Amino acid sequence: MTIIRPPAVAGTFYPADAELLRSEIDGLLDAALHSDAVSGPAIPKAIIVPHAGLMFSGSLAALGFATVRALKDTIKRIVIIGPAHRMAFQGIALARADGFATPLGAMRCDLPALQSALALPHVQMLDDAHTLEHGLEIELPFIQRLFGEGAEIGIVPLLVSRCSPRQVHEVIEKLWGGPETLIVISSDLSHFHDYDTAQRMDHRTRTMIENFDAENIDTSDACGALPVAGMLMAARNRGMKIKTLGMRNSGDVTGDKSRVVGYGAWAIYEADASDMGDDGEQDFTTATEELIKTHGEEMLGLCRQSILHGLASGAPLSLSPNEVGPALGAPGACFVTLKKAGQLRGCIGSIMAHAPLATDLCENAFKAAFRDPRFAGLSRAEIGDDLELSISVLSPPAPFGFDSEADLIAKLTPFEDGIILSDGNRRGLFLPQVWDQLPDPKDFLAHLKRKAGLPMNYWSPHMRAERFIARGISSKDVRPSGFWDQ
Repeated sequence: MTIIRPPAVAGTFYPADAELLRSEIDGLLDAALHSDAVSGPAIPKAIIVPHAGLMFSGSLAALGFATVRALKDTIKRIVIIGPAHRMAFQGIALARADGFATPLGAMRCDLPALQSALALPHVQMLDDAHTLEHGLEIELPFIQRLFGEGAEIGIVPLLVSRCSPRQVHEVIEKLWGGPETLIVISSDLSHFHDYDTAQRMDHRTRTMIENFDAENIDTSDACGALPVAGMLMAARNRGMKIKTLGMRNSGDVTGDKSRVVGYGAWAIYEADASDMGDDGEQDFTTATEELIKTHGEEMLGLCRQSILHGLASGAPLSLSPNEVGPALGAPGACFVTLKKAGQLRGCIGSIMAHAPLATDLCENAFKAAFRDPRFAGLSRAEIGDDLELSISVLSPPAPFGFDSEADLIAKLTPFEDGIILSDGNRRGLFLPQVWDQLPDPKDFLAHLKRKAGLPMNYWSPHMRAERFIARGISSKDVRPSGFWDQ
C-alpha cells in the first residue's frame, strides 16, 4: 500500500488550486531568474531558503531555487531539512510515507536515503511531527515547477527538534552524496520584533552565516538555527563558499512594521575553479604535502592494519576519535589503490570528505582489498613485497567550465588534473595517476567517458565536469620491502 502525506497548508501558505499555484510559482521563479543575485556559472550544493507563505517570502525562496536551475538533468535526490513547528520531540524525525503531495501531485520519498538516515541513533520515525508541518511542504512546489512535476527526483524530508547542531551535521554528512544530491535548508529568521530590531538581528545572523559561525547562531536568530548550523559545519569543513542572495521581512510586504518576521536566502558552493587555480589550490597542495610528510607512514600503517584486520574479521579497522591526532581526525577524502606486481588489484575512494581522514583511510583500504567489484577479494597468499599500497588525498571538486569537447580537452592539465565527468546519472572519475597510462588529453577524456558508461565518441551539451587535484604516498616510498610484515 502506498502512503502519501497529503498537503497540510494548501490554501493558506500557498494556493490550493493547481493552475493558480503553477502561475504564482512560475512568476516568482521568472523574476528570480532575471535577478543579478542568481547570475554566474557556479551551481550550489546547498541552499538556505525561507518557509513562510508565498506572499511573504516566496520571492526569496525563488532566488535560492533559481540558483540550481541548471541541475534539472543532474539532480536525483533533494534532502530537505527544517525545524519542527507543530510539536517538540527528541532528535530528527522522518515520516512513514512513500511520498509528499501538493496540488501539483506527489513527490516520491527516497526511501533508501531515509533508511540510511534512520540508522543514526538520533533519527526516528514520527508521523505526527509531519502531519501539520509547513516548513518542508512550502518548498515542494518550487521543486516541482523547477525540475518538472513528474520528475523522478526523490525527496528526503527531515524535521529537526531537540538535538545538537552536530547531530544535524551527521545526518547531512550521511546524505551528502555527489552531484546528484541537493540539500535544501528551510528556515526563517527573527520572529515578532519591531522592524528596526529585526533588521539589526537579521544582519547579525547574515554575518554569522557568511562567516560559517555555526556555534553562535540560535533559535532567536532563526527558527531553523539547528539545520542552518549543521549545514554551516559541513560547509566550513569543506572550505565551501556562501553567497547571500537576498533579505527582507514581513514589514516590507504588509507595511506593518510593529511585529515582523525576517527572511533570507543563501547559496552554498564548492570552492570554485578560480579558487582552486590560485590560493585555494596552493593551500591544499602545501597543507597536504605537509600532512603526507609528517603523517604519511602513519596513514599507510592504518591502511595496512585495516586490510589485515579485514582478512581476519571481514570488516575494516574501526577507530575511536582519541586514537588519532587532530591532523588525521579532521575530515578528509582519499582513494586507496592496491597493485599486485605492478597491475591494478583494487581501487576505492571518496570524492568528498564525509568522515575523519583516518576513518576514510581504513574504510577505503578495506574496500579496495575486498569490495572492488572488478576483483575477487584479496587473499592472504597475495600479501607480500609485490603488493603495493598507495594513498591519494583529494581536494574538494570544483566546477570545470568548458564550451565544447575541444575546449575541455584543451583545458586539461596532464599529470595534475583529476576529473569527474557526468551526464545525467552517468558518472566517471579518473585520478591524476591515470595520466601515467593515458598522457594524451584526448585519450584521457575518451577513456573517462567509457568509465562513465558512455561511448568513447559520445558528446552532449549536458556534459559536466569537475576538477580536483591530489597528493599521495605509496608503501614503496617508505619501505620497498617488508611493508606487510610490520
